[in-house]
Amino acid sequence: MRRSLLTTASPKSKRSFAAAALLCAIVFLADRALAGDPVLQDVGLAKASNSQPAPTPTEDSGPEPSPAAAEMLKSMREKGLLTEDEYQELYRRQAKYEVNQKTREGVPGWLQDWTFGGDLRLRYERRDFGNLGFGQTYTLGKDNINVVVVPNRGTGVENRARFRLRLGGEKKVVPDLTFGFRIATSTEVSYGNLYSSTGADYSTRTLSDPRSQNVTFGNFFDSKSIFLDRAYLSYRPSYAPTLNVIAGKFANPFVSKRFLDSLIWDNDINPEGVAASYRFDLSPDRVWLDATAGLLTLQELSSVTLTYNSTTNTAVSVLPDIDQQNPYMLAFQGGITGRPDDWVQMGARISYYDLSHIGTRVAAAMEDLGNGGAAISRNPLFRLLGPTNSLFEDGSSQGRTREMVTDAYVNFTPWGERYSMTPFFQYMHMFNVVGGSEDNGWLAGIDLGSAELVRLTVMYASIGRNATNAIFTDSDIFEGFTNAEGWYFAAERQIWRGVRMRGAYMRSRELQGDCALASQSLALCDTASQISDLAPYRKTTLDRQRFQLDLMVDF
Repeated sequence: MRRSLLTTASPKSKRSFAAAALLCAIVFLADRALAGDPVLQDVGLAKASNSQPAPTPTEDSGPEPSPAAAEMLKSMREKGLLTEDEYQELYRRQAKYEVNQKTREGVPGWLQDWTFGGDLRLRYERRDFGNLGFGQTYTLGKDNINVVVVPNRGTGVENRARFRLRLGGEKKVVPDLTFGFRIATSTEVSYGNLYSSTGADYSTRTLSDPRSQNVTFGNFFDSKSIFLDRAYLSYRPSYAPTLNVIAGKFANPFVSKRFLDSLIWDNDINPEGVAASYRFDLSPDRVWLDATAGLLTLQELSSVTLTYNSTTNTAVSVLPDIDQQNPYMLAFQGGITGRPDDWVQMGARISYYDLSHIGTRVAAAMEDLGNGGAAISRNPLFRLLGPTNSLFEDGSSQGRTREMVTDAYVNFTPWGERYSMTPFFQYMHMFNVVGGSEDNGWLAGIDLGSAELVRLTVMYASIGRNATNAIFTDSDIFEGFTNAEGWYFAAERQIWRGVRMRGAYMRSRELQGDCALASQSLALCDTASQISDLAPYRKTTLDRQRFQLDLMVDF
């Protein structure tokens, strides 16, 4: 085995080695000055030279240092100040250093200090809602068919090929400040369509799906859309290296990287706003605390809906947008992590999410994806119930949800990371649900092994209708709805460096068909049931099976 020069050299040789390195640096600068280097001229250190360069040594066939540096090294070797091995090592280092310097000087400053990366995922997916046949009759809410009244379509068994492409980069603007961005594929999506039969359009259409970056093969080979997925500034001050303040559109800081944490937040969601996180070490590398806080903007309402009266030449604000209150979320999370031994690590977190200024469009989207009317205190959609109803609201954007989430995990690695075991658990609860109905949810699972060998994930979850904000929950597990329960199985293996394969199977069913409390107002259970004839069709999407096979390449 090759040994370090510094460990084998004599004390005299060590001093000579260090002196030679210093001399090489001095000689390199002197050589640049004699060659009329423009940078050194700016500081008055460079001037022309008529001297001839020293002959290039023939010992090394790779990159060569400057003639002056090469001649100095050769002279030191001949005088016995450097051994042959030390000479060859310094010669190569100096040559490499000079090549790197010249390369760096040839690149504009704005192109330096960038790091890039991305990934591509190819997916085959099968969704099984049930069998569709010509001339058959289907009962709403009973037959397991994904029926959509408008435009009179239904899904039985769907097979499709999809892909996801993401590419991003980061650059250090100054030592403490980093700029980052990422682009990704996606497709448009619409929420809140269940209320379109009430005389006003409460739907929200986005050009890209916040909960999915997949695009589907087909449509006559059309080009696929690319969107700006992240754009942010991250500040990590040198005086507090565990503090990170980030603003813009960024990776979700509230999602755990230790287990499958996707039922509160779909992992494709990149929130917008500002967040800060800090780690405090109680015992270095043994026990530490983490704290994260964020102010996140959900939607910006640029105008209100007006009805114009030509007779009086006046206008009045009406549904769906009667004001310009922008919905936002305050998020807080605290956690503790301990490592009592090198082969075990455990952690626990508690999170609080306060979503305020919910208007009719956000409320319609939440109920479209499974939440009941009771999930939102002062639900603005209750205006549609009429002024004689005890639940009536004026329709202003005063809706609010308050959610608490706790979770914990233990990671065991007694035989190394390849054979790790990580059991995990999560509990979720909405504080503000009227009547306290269906406001709890939980999941439990285990991760086994690693992708280098094979990584297995098994999870069971049960999410009540009002246990979490439906617009943020995972779009694959339970089809993106609440009020469901079921299993998730996955296996993943690395086949080459940066290339992995994964298979996943999901099976779910509707958790609660009717209101948990028989005396509860139907509007609290499902506002849409009272004001929209499309509501029963929504229930047919919850009982299903889903299979995915992925090929993933990281670069």
